[in-house]
Amino acid sequence: MKNPSWLRRNWLWVAGGSFFGIHLATWLLQRAMKSSVKNEMQLKQRSAEE
Repeated sequence: MKNPSWLRRNWLWVAGGSFFGIHLATWLLQRAMKSSVKNEMQLKQRSAEE
């Protein structure tokens, strides 16, 4: 009998890792965008005050 492939033996780890990786990347992207928007708003507020 042939040994099952690595992917068939570890499909749950692959699926979990992909799920975690996608959510981590999305969270980091959201955080970067939020920070960027906040900085832009501060710059607009400073230029409006001057």
